[in-house]
Amino acid sequence: MLVSGHRRRRWRAAAAAGALLAVAFGVAPAAASTTGGIVGRIDGFEPGSSGTLTIGFSALGLTAGQSVDQGSVKVTIGGQPVEATTQLASDSDSLPKRTTVLTIDTSGSMAEQGFVEPAKQAARAYLDAVPADVLVGLVSFNSQPAIVVQPTTDHDAVAAALDTLQFRGGTALFDAVIQANRLLGDEGIRSQLLLSDGRDTESSNSGENAAKSLVDSDVTLDAVALGPQVDLTQLQALATAGNGVVVEAGDSQQLTDVFTSAAAAQAGAVAITAVVPEPLRGTSVNVVVNATAGGQAVTDEALYIGGAEPTAAPTQDFGPVPVPPADPGIFGTTWILPVSLAVIGLGLFVLLAVAFLSTDRESQQAGRLRRRLSRYSLTPRQESAAATSGALGDSGVARSAVELAGRVVQRRDIDTALGTKLEAAGVPLRPAEWLLIHIGIAVGLAILFTLLSGFSVLATLIGLAIGLLLPYAYLAIKDERRKSRFAAQLPDTLQLLSGSLAAGYSLPQAIDTVVRETDGPMAAELNRAIVEARLGVPIEDALETVARRMNSVDFAWVVMAIRIQREVGGNLAEVLSNVAATMRERERLRRQVEVLSAEGRLSAVILALLPILFIVYLVIARPDYLSVLYTTPLGILMIIVGVILLIGGSFWLRKVVKVEV
Repeated sequence: MLVSGHRRRRWRAAAAAGALLAVAFGVAPAAASTTGGIVGRIDGFEPGSSGTLTIGFSALGLTAGQSVDQGSVKVTIGGQPVEATTQLASDSDSLPKRTTVLTIDTSGSMAEQGFVEPAKQAARAYLDAVPADVLVGLVSFNSQPAIVVQPTTDHDAVAAALDTLQFRGGTALFDAVIQANRLLGDEGIRSQLLLSDGRDTESSNSGENAAKSLVDSDVTLDAVALGPQVDLTQLQALATAGNGVVVEAGDSQQLTDVFTSAAAAQAGAVAITAVVPEPLRGTSVNVVVNATAGGQAVTDEALYIGGAEPTAAPTQDFGPVPVPPADPGIFGTTWILPVSLAVIGLGLFVLLAVAFLSTDRESQQAGRLRRRLSRYSLTPRQESAAATSGALGDSGVARSAVELAGRVVQRRDIDTALGTKLEAAGVPLRPAEWLLIHIGIAVGLAILFTLLSGFSVLATLIGLAIGLLLPYAYLAIKDERRKSRFAAQLPDTLQLLSGSLAAGYSLPQAIDTVVRETDGPMAAELNRAIVEARLGVPIEDALETVARRMNSVDFAWVVMAIRIQREVGGNLAEVLSNVAATMRERERLRRQVEVLSAEGRLSAVILALLPILFIVYLVIARPDYLSVLYTTPLGILMIIVGVILLIGGSFWLRKVVKVEV
């Protein structure tokens, strides 16, 4: 397998980014085109033993019979001139196979402009001049791309297939580029020679996808623009992503010359074997090749991503023997995750079966008692809807599941704590119902992440962690919003209490009036205080419980004022009116501060969540990008440092944007 393809991909990332932007916004990168002259290009690298590096180098724009002058080749690696030997690529055993796919536009627009025969003639000229060792394939595209000939060294078969091409229909340019990339595979030095007018009318893929396909597959693409109304934008973007050039052909003769020149570039390509300086072996270095071709000086520069030097001679047709990866352990096996999911599913099935088949003894006894007494009742066999209804439904399955979860939360003594959190957040669910929903979210997200990532253990664990933390975050947000709304309602509530007291109502009557006239958390909490007072709890103690439950210092001061008035006397209505005016001004100031700090708070949220969300996306979409972080000691250290910095930065941002009023 060609090592150089993977090692050059990073160097071409900048060009690919420009290509993607060009496709997306219609900007034509001028660097991708050429209208004449000879241009040098590094086609690929192939590392060898004893610190040697074989470089494939060609010159674009040569005519038949011309080649790179082997005696003029000079190589610089990492800024240091090195010794190099040169021979024709066709005679070299160091370079892997070379494969080219002719991607020819056979749409109806080509036929309308009279380019059918010129296109076939140019392709035949290329086949006659291309070296015999180059594998050539043929892909045609109109409304859909089609593989006409698989890559082969039988160039006559490809030439014969040209006569079968039919020019009609629309143009699926981007689909054809992606199809040709798949046909080229992932071995050897691979290239496309694209002939088109640059317009796309039928593709199901976007230009961005086609450019990304070129970058990911490390395929070189040279485009020939044909026609008086050619659209260079798309062709230049694709050529930039494919590290190639765009050449315009105005007539049939120019078209033939361009294809002949492309074959001449492959025929005149050379394989340069250079010795990498010992300090630079195994590192990433810039490689510069200077030479003379066709009487002109040509040069190119590329980044070689170095790796470990091979210790044994290659045993394949080309390239070093790939080193087997280290044993990833039990979590790297392909069977552990499906088996784990099967065990989890079986366990859930058993739990549900127990819940559905078992019924609480007290419920059975109560049911038998109701059935015995139903004959003496005016409403036989009717049960209260409130006693049987729930957030998960009224079915027997839902009731059995809630009963099972209820026994679990009571046995684990989490019923009270969880019920307090639900009440503080204003969520109308019982602890058992919330526990079932919580477990369902955790398991559901874990399964979803597993399916999206292709049974990745890391993605499954992340999905499970998100599923466990998300409900808690929801409760915290609901609790915070409810308390904020309670604080915002407090000034108006105190004003209403003051008016009711001034009208002659007692404090409990005034509070009851507020309950009937308001809504939201204020009405719910004060109604609860009234109920507690009717059960014998002093009204001040009930109101103080509200202040603690809502974590409201302002309301605690109001309760203190009520206690003082009860003990020493005074005009409570006037006191509450003055307190309401003060709190109204504080609320106005608090809202003003929130408006002024909104941008900072939003920035803090984005900066804190963006790294986490991006990591989750990479774990699902491209886990190989992150594998180095948790498989190497340096990567693990970077994760630890990153988490510490993220937590510290989030804490600092929270303190900066939080203003107490």
